[in-house]
Amino acid sequence: MNSLIHQVGLYYRTLRHLTLRQLYYQVVHRLKKLINKQNRNIESGFEQIRTINLLASIPSINSYLGNQTFIFLNKEKTFQGKIDWEFIGYEKLWVYNLNYFDYLNQRQISLKESIYLMDEFCDDYSQRRQGTEPYPISLRGINWIKFFSFNKINNQRYNVILYSDYNLLANNLEYHLLGNHLLENGFSLLFGAYYFKSENFYKKSITILYDELEEQILEDGAHFELSPMYHQIILFRLLDCINLVRNNSWNENHDLLRFIEGKARKMLGWIEAVSFKNGDVPMVNDSAYGIAPSSFELLDYGRNLDVYPEKISLSTSGYRMIRQEKFELFIDIGNIGPDYIPGHAHSDTFNFILYVKDRPVLVDTGISTYNRNKQRILERSTISHNTVKVHGHEQSEMWASFRVGRRAKVTNTKESFLEISATHNGYEFLGIEHKRTWQWDMGQLKIIDEILGKFTGLPNEAYFHFHPGIDVQIQSNSVTAGSITLHFSHPTACLLDDYDFSIGFNRSQKAKKLIVSFAQKLESTITISH
Repeated sequence: MNSLIHQVGLYYRTLRHLTLRQLYYQVVHRLKKLINKQNRNIESGFEQIRTINLLASIPSINSYLGNQTFIFLNKEKTFQGKIDWEFIGYEKLWVYNLNYFDYLNQRQISLKESIYLMDEFCDDYSQRRQGTEPYPISLRGINWIKFFSFNKINNQRYNVILYSDYNLLANNLEYHLLGNHLLENGFSLLFGAYYFKSENFYKKSITILYDELEEQILEDGAHFELSPMYHQIILFRLLDCINLVRNNSWNENHDLLRFIEGKARKMLGWIEAVSFKNGDVPMVNDSAYGIAPSSFELLDYGRNLDVYPEKISLSTSGYRMIRQEKFELFIDIGNIGPDYIPGHAHSDTFNFILYVKDRPVLVDTGISTYNRNKQRILERSTISHNTVKVHGHEQSEMWASFRVGRRAKVTNTKESFLEISATHNGYEFLGIEHKRTWQWDMGQLKIIDEILGKFTGLPNEAYFHFHPGIDVQIQSNSVTAGSITLHFSHPTACLLDDYDFSIGFNRSQKAKKLIVSFAQKLESTITISH
């Protein structure tokens, strides 16, 4: 009975944040799947194609190794005979990547190999399933059109299948998911509109882009799902769209160009503001290595398009970057993301990351999977971030792969030149709040954690995750870790343990983490060595 009550409560705490629009489109989406079974007609009702013009873009990561061998998410597969575009041997995201066709635009692939892969896909197109969902259609459409442009290809067979895909996409937009999925639909429809000179695709595209970019790009330039990886991906698409609109005369829309250029400048400003000096981004929330273009690549692409980063102050995203001569400190004092779409969020309020002399020392653990399993739950949980867990409870209720029930809200934020403090209410059901204060100067950082409210006598734990390869030595209340020393006031125990540091999907390294137990207050002083 208790389990049932908890499950009902979990669903209530999750679903009550959804918008009426989401609920409506969730019903519509399911009805369409039942009625249509995604029936795909091969359609050819388009004008004669003239290849569009594009400046050079950012090359894709090498994922096709030749001889029908692909590597996605750090898992390699060689197909014997025909390529299985519905391959289910790995997770669904792997076969999605197979159907994205990013590899058409990687550096290490010949034109002959690219044509072979496209012909393989076009064979038995009507039997395709995995690759005909709206998200993979969106990415594949952009990749095909870029490939056609760079290689001056105009092939009727490819055009017919691409047009059929775009008609399917236009009738199955991901309003039931919103967020980055719907934006990808809009970006891709813009490419399809220019390629096929389709007013239908164009109208649907600009409706999405105007509405969703206004909603999803925050005042300080961050993408509202607060994942630096997804921010980089969305920014890349936005720059590609600027490339498209600026270099092709069909349906000239100067207002649209000014609008997307303005959003791109803000997004470039944000990625510049949160990136460490060595080019790394904080791998917070759902962020993984080896997926998105780097900050340096995006800034270079922007310069090539004469789109430069706007000078912004970090604010609405809830992230802060403190830069000192010896260290860089990234701080999270924001809410976990938009209430109605927190699927890429983690239970990481008041998390922080520390780089010393351009090298990571205290890090976020990152992600290695989207699968619904224990690892996914662990990587989203409080214990996997440099923050505090009170009385064994989660700050925010992460469940399934992309669900959030109860979620922490940040209050009482105060900022000055050498100090930031904030409080969150993730433990209000216990009658408790957590306050964290960061203080810093040239060579020292102090973190003060206070548990406010009803004292139960149960322990609280603060976590410190060290980058792999850093030698960590613990002595009483002090810890030496590479270039830093940590000293703790008022701890009840200090324990050194192992954790898995994610270095990409399905890849991890063993590293050390420190678990510091305390009662109501903990002062952690980090001293940077010379």
